[in-house]
Amino acid sequence: MLIKSGRSNRNTLKSSGLAMALLIGALGTSCGLVPEHPGDEGMLLGFRITDRTVEVKAPLCPGDKVSRVEVWDPGSETAKEKMLWWGEGPTGAAADSGQLYLWSPAGYRKASTALKPSALPHLVDVSVSYADQDDSAGDLVNLDEVAKHHPTDEYWTITGESMSAQEINGQLSCPQ
Repeated sequence: MLIKSGRSNRNTLKSSGLAMALLIGALGTSCGLVPEHPGDEGMLLGFRITDRTVEVKAPLCPGDKVSRVEVWDPGSETAKEKMLWWGEGPTGAAADSGQLYLWSPAGYRKASTALKPSALPHLVDVSVSYADQDDSAGDLVNLDEVAKHHPTDEYWTITGESMSAQEINGQLSCPQ
C-alpha cells in the first residue's frame, strides 16, 4: 500500500463488511487495495521547481490514475494546518505519467482558484490521492531545498536524493 498522507480520506470505509467486499473486488486491479506492492510503505514523491511551475512526480503503475492533489500549509504550534491549493481529476499525457503541476488550473477537471504565491512557502505538505483506491502518497516538503535542485530530467526527494521519473515509478511493484 502507499503511504497515508496523515489526513482522513473522504473515501474511508466505515463498515468492515463493505471493506471486505471492496478488498475482494480489488484483487483484480493493478494497484488496488490489496498489498501487492511489498515495499510501498516508504514511497517517495519527486519535486521540481522551474521559473513558472512547481511540479510533483507521483509514482504510478501503467493504467492507474491520480484523482486529486492537495497542497497544505502544515501549520505551526500557533497556527492550524490549512489547504493552500488543490487540483482534481488531472488530465493529459503528463498526468497519465504521474507528472502534476501545482498552483495551475490547466490540466485538471477542477482546481482551486488560488494562484501560485510570488514567494513560495518554505514548507508544504503535498498529498496525492489515487483514483479507485483508498491510498494516497504524501510528503512534507521544504520548497527551499527543492528550489536549489536544478536538473531538468530528475526530481528532488525528501531524502535529498535525486530520482528520475522511471526511478520514482520503479518504487511500485506494478504487474507486468
